[in-house]
This record gives sequence, C-alpha cells and structure tokens, in this order.
Amino acid sequence: MTFDRSKTPAPTLLENDAALDRYLRDYPRIAYGGTTETRTVDPAAWRALGDDATEESFRIAATLGLPLVRLAHLRPDPEATARLTPDVARQLRAVPLRIRNGMIAVAMEDPSVGRVQNVLDFISRERVIPLVASPRDIRAGIARYYDRVEDRDVARQLGIDPESSAAVAGSAQETQRLAKERPVVRIVNALIADAVARRASDIHLRPGEDGTDVLYRIDDELVPVRELLRALHPAVVGRIKVLGDMNLAEHRKPQDGRTSFALEDGRSIDLRISVLPAVFGESVVIRLLDARESLWDLDRIGLSERDRQRIDDVMARSHGMFLATGPTGCGKSTTLYAMLLAMRERRINILTIEDPVEFHIEDVQQMQVNRAAGFTFASAMRNFLRHDPDAIMVGEIRDRETAQIAVESALTGHLLLSTLHTNTAATTVTRLLDLGVEPYLLRASLLAVMSQRLVRTTCPHCRAVETVPPHVRDAFGIAPGETFYAGRGCDRCEGLGVYGRRAVYELMIVTPRLRALIVPGAEADAIHTAAIEDGMVPITQAAIALAREGAIALAEAWRVRAD
Repeated sequence: MTFDRSKTPAPTLLENDAALDRYLRDYPRIAYGGTTETRTVDPAAWRALGDDATEESFRIAATLGLPLVRLAHLRPDPEATARLTPDVARQLRAVPLRIRNGMIAVAMEDPSVGRVQNVLDFISRERVIPLVASPRDIRAGIARYYDRVEDRDVARQLGIDPESSAAVAGSAQETQRLAKERPVVRIVNALIADAVARRASDIHLRPGEDGTDVLYRIDDELVPVRELLRALHPAVVGRIKVLGDMNLAEHRKPQDGRTSFALEDGRSIDLRISVLPAVFGESVVIRLLDARESLWDLDRIGLSERDRQRIDDVMARSHGMFLATGPTGCGKSTTLYAMLLAMRERRINILTIEDPVEFHIEDVQQMQVNRAAGFTFASAMRNFLRHDPDAIMVGEIRDRETAQIAVESALTGHLLLSTLHTNTAATTVTRLLDLGVEPYLLRASLLAVMSQRLVRTTCPHCRAVETVPPHVRDAFGIAPGETFYAGRGCDRCEGLGVYGRRAVYELMIVTPRLRALIVPGAEADAIHTAAIEDGMVPITQAAIALAREGAIALAEAWRVRAD
C-alpha cells in the first residue's frame, strides 16, 4: 500500500513512556487543536521500526488522527491492565496502558471499530483515549501482560515451575495427574468452546522456544489467539491426549485420536486430533466437526439451476461413476455427503467406505478403513458387491487397485461416488488413465466430474472497493474501470475481511463427444476445451463471476484460478 502524504498526514509516534505521559498531560489542549511535543513519523520511518509495524496501522492512525504506539517500548501500569480481564482483552484486541487525570489510554488495532470503543466506555469509569498499535504488537502485549500472568497463576496452582522449559512432562503418571487438574481442563475446554463460537475449523498448538502459540483456522486463514506458557504445554497436550484416548507416555511418534465434546448449549462437536513430535515439544491440531454446520444439502452447495438438474440426472442413474476432485480441504466430501443426503430419500441400499467416517448419516451403511485389520478401500469394495448395494461411496481413489475396482463396480449396476486429487475436471481423465484404468472401461463408466475449490466470501459489514493489481486485470481480461469489492476487516469477521466460505466449481458431464476423446494418450487440454464447448463453466470464470457479483474479492478468484 502506498500513502499519499497530502491525504494522510503523518501521525505522531509515542515511542516511550515519557512520550505517552506527555501526550496524556497535553491531551485536553490537543483535543481542541493544540500541539504536542511528540514527534511525527512517516510511512518509511514507521516500516523501518520493525516487521510488525504494518502500513495498515499507519493508515488507520493517519485517517483517524490518532497516535501510533510501540508496546514493546512501553510499561503499562498494572492498575490500567487490571481494568480488562484476559478474555475481554483478547476479544477486543486491546491493551490499557495508563490512567491519568480521569483518562485511560488504550492501545487498539483499530479504534474505528465501534463495538470495541463501546465496550471500553462501558467497562471503564475514565474517558477512553484510543491509541493505534499493530496487530502483532497487540498480540505480543496481550501475551506479555495477560496470558503469561494468567498462565503463571495456573502453573503455581499445579505445582509447576512457571519458568520451566521442559518440552514434555516427566512421567505418564504425572501427565495423567496434570491432565485431570481443573485449571488444565478449564484451559482446554475454553479453547474448544471459543474456537467453535468463532467458527473455527481447526485449533493449532505450535510449541516454540519461548511459549506455545495457539491459532484458530477461521475461513481458511490461521488467526493467532494467544500464547501459552511453555511450562504448561505438556499438561495441556496431556489433556488433549486423554480426550483423544492416546498414549500419554509416547512423545516420539505421531498419534491420532478422536472424541466428542459437549458444548454448554447441548451441541456435540466431533474432534479429530493429530499430535506430531516437534523440536520444542509436541505440535497439536484439533479439527472441529459440527454436523449441523458441515453437513450441507445440495441447495447450500451453490449449484446453478442448470447444474443442479445435471447432478439430479446423475443421481437418478442406475450405474456409472461420479467424481468430486480438487486439492485437500476444497469441500469434496461435503459435496458427496450432500448427494448421499438426497439419494437416501429413495428406497435404495447405500454403502460407504471412508477414512475416517466424518459424519454419520441415518439410513446409510457407513464403514471405516482399518489398515491394521486389512480392511482397505479396495478390500471393502470387493466385499460391497456381495452386500446388494445400489450406490457406493468411496472416500478416495488413491491407487490402481481401488481405481480398477471402482470402475468395475460402476459397470456392474452400481452408482459409484468418490473423490480424486486433480486440479481440473479434464485432468481427472488423464489421472485415471495413469492409474491403469483401460480407456474403453473409463468411457463406459464415467458419468461426470465436479472439480471444486472453496472461496472466502467478502464480509458485508466492512466491504470496500478493492485495489486490483494491473497484472491481475490483464490476466483475467478485465477492463481498468471495472470495480470489485473486498473486506477491510472488522470485529464481525475477526479482522479478516471475509466471513464464511462457498464452493466454486466446474461440472464436466461426459457427453458422447467427450467420451470419444477418452483414448490412450488422451490430452487434458482437448478434453477441457470440448467440455467448455459442451456447456462447462471453468472454475476460473465461475470465480470471476462471483467477484463481479461482489460475493468474493477478485483476489480470491486469482487465488483459486485453475488455468
């Protein structure tokens, strides 16, 4: 971002305690247009102060006419920080610094967010004097003045040395004891409940040399939440292992677990837990699966009316193969589950083999891969054919054996649904041929392929005109005057500028013309061109159409482009 000094006058910089005290002393005069002794700072000088001195913070300060502060160079008064509880400070992303003469100076990421100012006005008896700090500086300040103070109290309650730097707990018995202690249970439960409330799909615990960073994945972006005291890391990981029924004594090998977590509102959230050994302790990722949020029907997928009819036609077939493709985390399983929900309304026998079973669907017989027992995708499908199925869903086609059995199943009177990792619908054909499927079998079995991505929808509460780089306009063939919109970030979208996700896709129906192109050495480009001529809308064009509607930023279309 480039700043025009004539439009954004340089803000003042409160670079130390003395400068902050002078500002508060002079504030009554400054409020009426007076001056202060503190120095101003231009964008280049602000950037030079460090990698956490963001230009967005400079823009906010300059636009609002407020000072910039560097929390690392200030020592907040304990009386001021005590005005906010740790939870409220994290929620508001604010750090109180001084109380002087009926005023309280508070560093914030964005004082223009009305809810933050309103909460602070309600909590504090003093007049709130807003100051601007960078997001990273605010996170570091909250970790320093709230997280660590809170965590040290917890460590003392547990009988742990707060300054301990041990990467793992001493013994399985000690870890078991700590995992059951109320403060540790409260920390883990609060993290899970807070992540669900903030629409997170995953919780990440990343151990480092000085502490453990806790992050939530919200709308496909990792959002830092807090820093956990290093001494508490083994106890917290131990609690998570207990929840996932994992081996507490094992710290050198990866472990996976799963469990359910009951929320206060009565909902049950499924947790998929992955623990990996890392340099500074065990790294943890918890995937949060809420059936009510993640199980979509076909109406929520975002299909056009024409494509919805095409999908209905595929599901009405008695045999053949439908594939959902795309990278990991693009919603392939969501699409297949939506189709299963629609198909179960018919009186047919549906069998699934998954790794793992993510959501349980009533009236569908679901099975889970068990490699230790030799129950794989391929072995399950061989047995499925003796179980009188009408439709079969295979979690993923990963190898030649599974691909060949899937094709054979589709040719012998079964409708088969599965997923495959390819970037476009057309390359699905070449991928299956590479896996050893005979072209004549693929021609006879493949009905349709949906290649998809998940795009982040623009937050409607902070939508603003998007600045589009010239090379993006040139690549997409977009006129210079065409306007697009992106979110600036607000309290309703966690400052991300996006809120929620939706699918963008291309649906390739295998027409007689396309079937003729499925030959040895088939070319994906020729299949792609023919599919477009037969009515397929490519992913890139579908994403650009959403950007033109204002549903997503053009930057999102650029991110998920497939050609």
